[in-house]
Amino acid sequence: MPHEDLPRFELAFPGPLRDRLVAAVLSGVKTATTGLWEEYERLGEPLPAAGERSVVVDSGGRPVAVVETTDVRVVPLGEVDLPYVMEEGEGHTSVAEWRAAHERFWHGEEMRAALGDPEFTVDDRTRVVTQRFRVVERLAARAAEEILDIVDEHDNVIGTAPRAEAYARRLRHRCAFVFVRDGQGRIFVHRRTPGKLIFPSRYDMFVGGVVGAGESYDDAALREAEEELGVSGLPRPVPLFSFLYEGAAGHTWWSRVYEVRCDLPVSPQAEEVAWHAFLTEEELERRLPEWDWVPDGLEAYHRLRARRPR
Repeated sequence: MPHEDLPRFELAFPGPLRDRLVAAVLSGVKTATTGLWEEYERLGEPLPAAGERSVVVDSGGRPVAVVETTDVRVVPLGEVDLPYVMEEGEGHTSVAEWRAAHERFWHGEEMRAALGDPEFTVDDRTRVVTQRFRVVERLAARAAEEILDIVDEHDNVIGTAPRAEAYARRLRHRCAFVFVRDGQGRIFVHRRTPGKLIFPSRYDMFVGGVVGAGESYDDAALREAEEELGVSGLPRPVPLFSFLYEGAAGHTWWSRVYEVRCDLPVSPQAEEVAWHAFLTEEELERRLPEWDWVPDGLEAYHRLRARRPR
């Protein structure tokens, strides 16, 4: 069934919370969600059922993934246990912490307005719908619409924004840089395509990219490296160091640098990479003054070289 014909799978209300939850679904961290039985009753909506498929939408109503429900149960709120809480993938380490976060949401103005009950509250006896699911398909999204965590000068998350907005407003976000060598120790170098949102048609000695909202640096490094190289089964990149990049044009992002060895045949994404080659360190050094390099990658490379003097 085309995803356009599937019912919508909406997490929370549009806004930063939904964007974080959607990012957790896309990264594979979130495989369960909990709703109020009361909400289904008052809105006259049927409960989800195992085997049903639906399309996850972001805060802009854009479809981002197709999920299949694998298990549905109606239980008293007081019976939700820690193993289930961990499946929700929201970072809670105890049932009490999870319960407090959900009570804040269920007792919020938006939920009470949706239920038509300004005094609505929950307790241990409140029936909730626990829903487990799996991602069947991730739907292609425009890079400009990708949601990012916005961070402060200490790399603490202070909000979210679409990638295009983060670039346009010079909002500080997160990036992962992966230094790739082949079995001979040569370095993967490429030229970016003209359609890139930032630094188009420039050369880079790293693969990588932005870290999505709710995504870890480590997960982003592996995801971006495999996508850009066009490989599967790459070893997890090894983290080396972090630094705050502050460009002359006002662009700024926290950057974590990784290294990985790739013994697999590469087939770089055509939409990401216009040209590529594996160069020796000597060849790369000769090209530094000749080619137009991305400034953040160049700074990361110089920092890497300073840590590994010849």
